[in-house]
Amino acid sequence: MSRRLAFAAALIVSAAGLSACESSEKAATAVQSTAQAQMTPTLSTTDANFINTVGAGGHAEVQFGEVAENHATRTNVRAFATQMVADHTAAGNELAALAQQKQMTAPSEMDLAHKAKYDQLKNTYGSEFDRVYMQGQVEDHTAVVNAFQNEITSGTDVDVKAFAQKYLPTIQHHLDMARQLAAQP
Repeated sequence: MSRRLAFAAALIVSAAGLSACESSEKAATAVQSTAQAQMTPTLSTTDANFINTVGAGGHAEVQFGEVAENHATRTNVRAFATQMVADHTAAGNELAALAQQKQMTAPSEMDLAHKAKYDQLKNTYGSEFDRVYMQGQVEDHTAVVNAFQNEITSGTDVDVKAFAQKYLPTIQHHLDMARQLAAQP
């Protein structure tokens, strides 16, 4: 057991040294997920990676939405942002409880790639804000739909897969709404 802990600690320490670029961050998430899966025998690396990716992304959606509630110029974009805050807060709370049940700690903040987008977003105003926010929502929700579909097809933990199955229709609806709003001038 202590060799497993040492290995997991070494993986986590190596992940901490990775740069902030997106591909390195994905590698760090994968390393962290592998370590967490080894520490939590009930979870596969796929399940742990899903929890880490979706957890960090959910925190980003809440924070992006809070900025959009104040910066968006279009009423429908502000309404979308309010829904993102509500839906992602609820799903995030459920995911955190699920992770705790699986003896894993879900992310408590957004990842570095989302932080860079957040920093750009909070310094953007007017119609340009609406455009950048909605374009980002399409990109992020496309990636999240793929993550949910991957968990459903490749995950091994029945509870994590059930979470993905429960929330995939909501995330798909978010993507559909984001695409519609992004297409509007």
